Amino acid sequence: MGKKINFLVALCLLSVSLFAQTVEDFEIKCNIKGINPKGIYVTFFGGKDAASSEQIGANSGEFVFKGKTPVPVVARLSFSGDNKFLKMVGKGYIPVKSANLWIIVYPGANFSVEGSLEGKDFIDLYPEDNGENNILAELNKRMMPLMNSQGNLQIEMKINTALDENQKKELKVRIETYGKEIEVIKRDFLLKHTSSLAAIWLMEDMLIRSEIKPEELIPLLKNVDMKKYGSHYFYQALKDRIDGSLASAVGKQCPDIETDSTPDGTAFNIKSMRGKYVIIDFWGTWCSPCIQGMPHMKAFRDKHKDKIQILGISNDRSADVWKAFIEKSAMNWPNILIGKGDKDFVTKFNVQGFPTKILISPDGKILLRESGEREGFYTKIEDLIK
Repeated sequence: MGKKINFLVALCLLSVSLFAQTVEDFEIKCNIKGINPKGIYVTFFGGKDAASSEQIGANSGEFVFKGKTPVPVVARLSFSGDNKFLKMVGKGYIPVKSANLWIIVYPGANFSVEGSLEGKDFIDLYPEDNGENNILAELNKRMMPLMNSQGNLQIEMKINTALDENQKKELKVRIETYGKEIEVIKRDFLLKHTSSLAAIWLMEDMLIRSEIKPEELIPLLKNVDMKKYGSHYFYQALKDRIDGSLASAVGKQCPDIETDSTPDGTAFNIKSMRGKYVIIDFWGTWCSPCIQGMPHMKAFRDKHKDKIQILGISNDRSADVWKAFIEKSAMNWPNILIGKGDKDFVTKFNVQGFPTKILISPDGKILLRESGEREGFYTKIEDLIK
């Protein structure tokens, strides 16, 4: 495995990106029949603050999506006020990719998106530009209808109180069947279009969602055009996550954590916490389960204050929101904010869900890691510290 990691590192050191590094405009004209959104919200994938867009003023399906970006990124457009595309459960909804419009934007991009969503309950529309978007469209044309059908069954499971146990089991089987079909489509796509922006985006997305193992990606990455994609965010994030998953596995020495992204700007080094067990808590102010579990974590720390410390690592975009939350919640333990590169601790530790908690021994070894908020995590710690 060490040779494989070194191979990836060597490839990255040799890579030279051909992507434009100067910020350029992009403009995508959209004329979509069958929608009447109150607002359109854009999320970019491809690095923190990878791109920017102007506010889209739309009260119909005819609008212009434009902004600036130095590199190709994946954009997700969400339509508010048009709930026919959302999988609603009461006042909330089940997040499904098929409820959004997906576009790859890049410096100088200028093309049109036209189509009709009349009678549709998902965004059955796939932009093409005779380039990267055609490749993404090939994936989404096969995947999105299945995701939509799977989402509809999940809604049926949640809102239909008349279902008996046999009917619920049948629905679960159908949901799982759709999931397996979607996985086959994704893996086939990765093999066919390995060296494309859509593929390396999909690889990172699948890795984050634990849909593919890090070691499965190593042979795929060998087939990526390094001159074109080697220095792109998605490739670098994949490499870092693969390295991180191996470096931060149970039994390994905890990777270095050094930063001055603390509430008061003072330098922090995790080595300063040696001598006691440390619970590293990956969280965010937007993460309800993270926040709900904090009182329990704090009480557990107080119960074992002679043996246990906490380090909070937040995945928040706004430092001001993060600082205000720490003060308001009286989080009396060290907290740091993730950054970019070697300060992106979420990637460095291959964190795939929030909260994620990692237990470090007094001498810095990783003893335990779990995602989610579970009582059993603290029971396991009790056994270890005894």
